[in-house]
Amino acid sequence: MARLGVQAVSKAGTSGKYEQMAKNALVIGGAGFLGTGIVRELVAAGWDVAVLGRGNKRLLVDGVGYVRADRSQAGALAAALAGRSYDLVVDCAAYKAPDAEDAVRAFTGTAGHYVFISTDFVYAPGYEGPFPISEDAPKETAAAYGTGKLACEAVLARAWAEARLPATTLRPPHIMGAGKELGSGSVQGRDKQLLVHLRDGTGEHVTLLSEGQLLIQPVLHREVGTCIAHIAGNDQAFGQVFNCAGPECVTTRRYYEVIAERIGVPLATTSMEVSAYLSRWPERAAFARHRMYDTSRLTQLTGYRPRWRLADAIAETVAWMEQAKREAA
Repeated sequence: MARLGVQAVSKAGTSGKYEQMAKNALVIGGAGFLGTGIVRELVAAGWDVAVLGRGNKRLLVDGVGYVRADRSQAGALAAALAGRSYDLVVDCAAYKAPDAEDAVRAFTGTAGHYVFISTDFVYAPGYEGPFPISEDAPKETAAAYGTGKLACEAVLARAWAEARLPATTLRPPHIMGAGKELGSGSVQGRDKQLLVHLRDGTGEHVTLLSEGQLLIQPVLHREVGTCIAHIAGNDQAFGQVFNCAGPECVTTRRYYEVIAERIGVPLATTSMEVSAYLSRWPERAAFARHRMYDTSRLTQLTGYRPRWRLADAIAETVAWMEQAKREAA
């Protein structure tokens, strides 16, 4: 398989994974929460990584290059990257169709593999099964975030069909890791004071939906990076959309129990029914459903199996939250 920016590629075994002799990557939005996790894993896997962004966030990974550009401006990507090519481009910052259209113009012929980070919010918030949710499940039709990501996916699907842009879409659900607070399936959602609220033992500020019986399948941000490093350059991933979730699906109550266990306190909560939650906050419908995902397509086509345990992901995130609290004091 030959392509621009890749010196040599050889197929390894029957998993569909490819080893690349030349590995340079660009991560758009790589200074953000998810982007930082992806950058860390690509660097650990031996990639020469550059980050593209507006310059308003500090890079947290050493030895990484930087390209300054505001990709929300039409033509900014192509202008900033003129004359450059990459084996891998990871786009964490495309939210609407024009963003994807700019990426297609910038990377057709100059990227060996383009990976778009979408979201599980593309799925219909009222979805009631069957479970786990496959990539072909009914989609969001109203909320701007989910429909914007779907519009980007549609642009990339056309680019693959018409121009063979080697693009892959990943749909991560609730993302954990250093850089973002924990909290999901509750009235409070992500909560900077979650550990304080768990330690106070009243449950007053930890209000779970439907007594914590909603299902959730979180993913560590570095798991997304590990997945990308595994599938990069694999032509079996080109033109595909994959759910990208962690290996464990638990109730949201169990999610909060693991957090409480990590800090050594019993879990105390209150509850609100989903109907009451949606009556008050209808715009949050995507948070008030089961988020259990089928990752078999990813495994079958690329050989990648999710590997980061929930307890380890929560431990990493709790450690970051504790450190952030100390630094803010």
